[in-house]
Amino acid sequence: MTITVGDYIDVKKRATELGCRVPDGWAVLPRNFSEATSFEELVHESNAATVRTLLRRSEYSESPIEPDGKRLPQVQENAFTWIGPIIFIAAAEISRNPEIVSVACGLISNYLTDFFKGKPGDHLVKLDIVVEQTRTKRTVKLHYEGPLDGLTQIPQAISEACGDTRSTNANVN
Repeated sequence: MTITVGDYIDVKKRATELGCRVPDGWAVLPRNFSEATSFEELVHESNAATVRTLLRRSEYSESPIEPDGKRLPQVQENAFTWIGPIIFIAAAEISRNPEIVSVACGLISNYLTDFFKGKPGDHLVKLDIVVEQTRTKRTVKLHYEGPLDGLTQIPQAISEACGDTRSTNANVN
């Protein structure tokens, strides 16, 4: 299992550059959001729609980056790994709902428990969460790659990366 944390681009500035809507809550970002040179180059992971559905069922509303009437293509990778989309969470959303990371990880974890049920072998997960730090507006990206049960460590890792001294509920199952 690996969790890596590092700086990420300014999501709101990048959205403007690409002709996207600027997210003010949580949003699903395309896999190549930081590298694309135009809106037309953007592509979502095939699981983006699933994650959107899971999070919409919670009390949190999405800020889609796609302009009205536009959809992004999806890329499907056939592997024994579940590859999630990049989930962006704005500072304002974290201020309103500090538990959003734990809730998102819990919803994804519960979904994946059912998804992997009855499938033999290792159940690997890849997930990126990008968080705008509340105080500094610095943007941090956490990349998780490992077994399903490791998703429980993401909320605490994000809290530490953002310098949040509050306790984080890491119980996501």
